[in-house]
This record gives sequence, C-alpha cells and structure tokens, in this order.
Amino acid sequence: MGLTRKQKMTLAVIVFGTFVTVLNQTLVTPALPAIMDEMSIDAATGQWLTTGFTLVNAIMIPITAYLQDRFSVKRLFLFSMGVFALGTLMCAWGPTFVVLLVGRLVQAMGAGILMPMAMTVLLIMFPIERRGSAMGIFGLVIAFAPAIGPTLSGVMVDVANWHIMFYVVTALSVLVIVLAAVLVENHTRESEASASLDPLSVVLSTLGFGGLLYGFSSFGSSGLNLVSGVVTMVGAVGVVWFFIRQTHLETPMLRVKILLNRNFLVATIICMLVQASLLVAPVLMPIYVQNLLGYPATVSGLVIMPGAIIMGIMNPIAGKIFDRHGARVMGIVGMVLLCLTTLCFGFVRLDTNIVFLTVVFAIRMFSMALVNMPITTWGMNALDTHLMNHGTSINNTLRMVAGSLGTALVVSVYTLVGAAAGPALGDMQASMYGFNVSFLVCTALVLVGLILTIVFVKGAPGTIEATGREGSAPGVATHDGYLAASNKVLLTSIMKKDVYVLRSDDTVMAAMQMFIDKGISACPIVNNEGAPVGFISDGDILNTLAKRSGSYLDPVALIAASAEDKRGYDEKLEEVMRLPVSSIGARNLISVNVHADIDEVCRVLATHHLKKVPVMEDGLICGIINRSDITRYSMEMYLEGRPERVAECDREGADGELACE
Repeated sequence: MGLTRKQKMTLAVIVFGTFVTVLNQTLVTPALPAIMDEMSIDAATGQWLTTGFTLVNAIMIPITAYLQDRFSVKRLFLFSMGVFALGTLMCAWGPTFVVLLVGRLVQAMGAGILMPMAMTVLLIMFPIERRGSAMGIFGLVIAFAPAIGPTLSGVMVDVANWHIMFYVVTALSVLVIVLAAVLVENHTRESEASASLDPLSVVLSTLGFGGLLYGFSSFGSSGLNLVSGVVTMVGAVGVVWFFIRQTHLETPMLRVKILLNRNFLVATIICMLVQASLLVAPVLMPIYVQNLLGYPATVSGLVIMPGAIIMGIMNPIAGKIFDRHGARVMGIVGMVLLCLTTLCFGFVRLDTNIVFLTVVFAIRMFSMALVNMPITTWGMNALDTHLMNHGTSINNTLRMVAGSLGTALVVSVYTLVGAAAGPALGDMQASMYGFNVSFLVCTALVLVGLILTIVFVKGAPGTIEATGREGSAPGVATHDGYLAASNKVLLTSIMKKDVYVLRSDDTVMAAMQMFIDKGISACPIVNNEGAPVGFISDGDILNTLAKRSGSYLDPVALIAASAEDKRGYDEKLEEVMRLPVSSIGARNLISVNVHADIDEVCRVLATHHLKKVPVMEDGLICGIINRSDITRYSMEMYLEGRPERVAECDREGADGELACE
C-alpha cells in the first residue's frame, strides 16, 4: 500500500475500532422487538434507541473536525473508545429504558468521533487515484459488521437475552483500547495551536439537530401538536443559524463553505437520501419479520445477513470500478436498483415468502454498495487534502441527520398509518399497511437521489480531478472566496489556453499527425460532449508498436528495436494507425481544478511524475499547465520585488560565474 509499518498498524486499529461501533449499531435493531416487549414500549419510543444514537452522532461529528485539528490521532481515539466503552457498559446493565437510552447516547458520543476520523485518516494516507479502492476496502471491513451483527443478535436474544450482546461489545471495546495504547502512532497535527471551538456553534448544532429530530419523532408517538411543531421550528432555525454563523467565523467549527463545491454538495445530498433509506430497513424489518410474520429473532437476522455479506464483497469491487471508470454509470445503476427493491417492500404481504424477502433485501444492499462509497469518494475528491477532516465531518453529519430524520419520519408514518387503519383493518393488517406505506415514502426519497445522480454526477470515467481550497465559487466576497478566485487568476495566467484534444473515436494516425503539426507529445482524449475520458502520448504509441521482449527507456531505441523486422513493423504500423486513440491511451486522466493553488499543482505533477497536466473547470478542460510553466512562474516570483537579488545575479553573470537567465 506504500504505507509505513506504523501507519498500517494505526490504520488497522482505527478501522477495527470503527468496526466495533458499527457492529454495536447492527446488534441493536434485531433486538428491538425483545426490548420493546420487556420494557413495554411502542415502536415510536423504541426507535429512539436508533435515532437517538444517530442524532448524538450527528451532533458530535461537527465537533470532530475541531477535535482532529486540536488533538493527536492517538489521544482522540483513546478518548472516544473510552467513552464508547462506558456507554456500552451502561447499556449492558440497562435495568430501565431510561438507563438504556442514556447508555446509547453516551455510546454515540464516542462513536460519533470514530467514523469521520477513520475516513479522514484513510483519505489522507492514500493518493487521490487510489482512494476509491481504499474506501472500498474500508467498506468491506465495516460491512462485515452488518453481515454478522443481526444474526449474532438474534441468536443471543433467542438463547439468552439482549443484555449479553452489550457485554460482548464492551469486551471488544476494551480490547481495542489496549491495542490502541500500544500500536497507534502518536502523531501531532501542526494546526493544534490555532484550533478553536465556538461555544455558540456547539449550542446551535445541538439544539438545531436535536429539535428537528425530536419534533419528527413526536409526530409519530403523539401526532401533530403545538409543542412538536414549535420544537421542530426552533430546530430548523437553530440549524440555519449554525450554518450562517460558520460562514462568518474566522476559524469556523465546521467549514460549511465547502458545500459551495457543487460535486461535494451533490454527493452529500445523494448520500443523505440513501442513508435515510438505509437506516429505515433495519428498524422496520425485524418488526415485520418477528411481529407480523411470526419468525424468531434469529431468522430476522438471517434475512439481513446475505445482503450485508454481498454489500461487503461489493465495496472493494465498486472501489476499483470507481478508480477506473468513475461514479456515474455505477451510481445510476445502483440508484435504479435501490428504487425498485425499495418499491418491492411497499407491496409485501402477511404471507410473503421469507426467501423472497431475503433475495430482495440482498439486491437492495448490492445496490447500496454501488452508490454509497463511490458517490462519497467522488464528492470527497473534489476537495483539497487539507480540508478532508471538514469534508468527512460535514458529509457524516448530514448523513447522520438525514438518517435520523428519515427514520423518525418513516417510523412516524408507520405508526400513524397503522393507528389510523387499525379500526377498519385490524391490528395485524393495519401494521402491514403502515409498513407498506413507509417503504413507499422511502421509494420517493430514493427517486429524488436517482434524479440527482442522472443530472449531476457527470465526472468522466477515470477522471481524477484535484481541487483547491474551500471549493468556493469565484468572486464570493469572503476570504476563502477571494482565495479561490485568486487561484483561478493565477493558473489561467500561467497555463497554456490553446488546448489540443482528440475525440475518443479519432485514430492513432490523427494523433500522430497532431503531434507533428502542433509540436506536442501528448494530449487529452474527450468524448462527444467534450468531457475528458483519457490521455494519449507518443509513448503510448511507441509501446503499442514495440516488441514485447525486453524493456527500453529511450523511445528511439524502442522504435529501432521494433523496426528490426521491417515487414513485421510495417504491418504492425498499418494496424496501429487505424486503431482508435481510446484503445491505447491511458484511461485515467489526472488533472487539477482551475481553483487549485500552486502547491496542489506541484504536488500532482511531482507525485505522478508528469510533465504536464490538464486544468479543469466545470468538468471541461480549460488549459494545460507544464512543469516549465511552474518553473518560469517560480523564478519570476523569486526575482519580483528583489532588485538586490537581480543586481547580484547581474554581477555574477558579468563575472562569468552565474547567469540568472
């Protein structure tokens, strides 16, 4: 992977810790019917064990961006796992619903830090062109938890009781803490001294997100009333105020202005809609399988397990596909399948075959793998590396909020519809009707995500675009907006604007003719819409013409070796000339955004050993920047405003020792 031994151990322990927190979440949902029965609570109250956990996650995640700036990875990880272990122990004891719920909320305080921290560490450790595969592997490990969690929970509930599962998670948490104390690298961030936390922002995010969730949940348990409406409005005002405040703080708790980056914004919205749909199923499915179909908790876990296994297997595969072909096709296929399978649950009945449920749920989870990690990575790739912690925090915050609100909304629909239909249909049939309507609401949410994917996810297959700063729109009257605008002015002033491109169906002969006529050695390949899909150089052509035995560093030597068999070379040349450039060119186009800063351009050129790199704006190529352009600009900047240095160079040049030009 190109990582040091210490980095690998740090990554492994952090991913293991995240796995334990996800396992904890998946253990709870199959046990909900048993908890509801033991503590005499309804579904609207019981779902607080899931939505309350998710809500506190959402509250903690924005603070995590600050915490990652302020504390080392090791200290923050040990703290979060310690808090999580304490909350888990409270849940294991859990004599009353209040104690159980408080334990879940304490768990969430620790777990809310772990997921964005793990994603940030992962995205920073891996280069941009390998992030899809890295996130896929991360998804494989994390998806193993939902694969085994529901079944383990079902077995423990049937054989013993739900308290046992929390004791198991407590033991795993203690193991993670011991491993972290020994193995995790104690890396200190350079930004510690400048990090600050705005107390009002914490209050606003807590009241805002908490108010929204409480209001939606209250609609389900007590119906529409004045208190729920007021709390919901206060929550909405708190969230809006929180976001506005972040745009005016010199050091914001959360850099919300990165939402001005269109790709990141669209990816976040799609993931929010998918998350809302994802979290609804684990809450309602156990109730449906156990309470309505009459199966034990173990069976409800087994219904979920194949889908979770398939999702885990597909995550790394989807990551590799993303690295090669981009997110668009995969995202559209995944969203279509997600719409269809969610719609299927809107028409199940009390006599639906359990095998059919398992198959549909498996296909649904397969579709999630095609959407979740690829779309998230596509959006994160639009941000500069130094903003990854804020990007993962915003993405995870809004996903958790969407999951909480979506679950509260859909469970409210389930409760209200079931209660309204009860007198006419009877309790069982009314609950079935509420289940169907709930998933039809989910289908509508997913359909919105499908439309957004079709319209906006247009990154060309294989295109890797590094962007700069906040992703702000140029000209925005803020400090970060001016940075983005000034970066664009700088790149456009030093790049070459006369961009030569080839269409994907152009022949190699056309490419060679362009190289000769224009005096260039490489150029991008674009599709019919003008979006980049690859890159071809004279080296690609020479490699195609060359004999496959031996290796040559000198292109001239390569041609000479290939030309030894005159007839064979002529025939090969005739064949290659007719090939489309897309068949021999590189499929991964590495580029930089027009708003990227000069440091980022240097990093891309150096990391990938490139002589030149295309400059992108709104998904299209607007220029080409060469190493020589950077060298010339750097020299001009060094000499500008330094007459004493210029005079020194002139003297040294006159003495024959050094000439600056």
